[in-house]
Amino acid sequence: MSVPYDDSTQKDWKERKEKIEGYYREIGKMGTVDNKKISSISVVKSGDKLVVQLDDGDGILYEIIEDLVSPLRMIKTLSHAEIEKFKNLTK
Repeated sequence: MSVPYDDSTQKDWKERKEKIEGYYREIGKMGTVDNKKISSISVVKSGDKLVVQLDDGDGILYEIIEDLVSPLRMIKTLSHAEIEKFKNLTK
């Protein structure tokens, strides 16, 4: 029997696996800077929207998708005024 993959393919898969595992390790650390408590958590489903507000007041609108490697799809950037409109939608 022959080997299904050559060395370069096996190396590529190993690198991908390490990147994915590292990504999930980082996800596990989110919100725990200096072991402080997380300020908020939301349980969301595929299709829900997420607005991330940056320190300068602007932000990014994401959609939650069913992708285990990259579960956020960027929709567009938002101004501070657009973020305020989203806040009013959820009150």
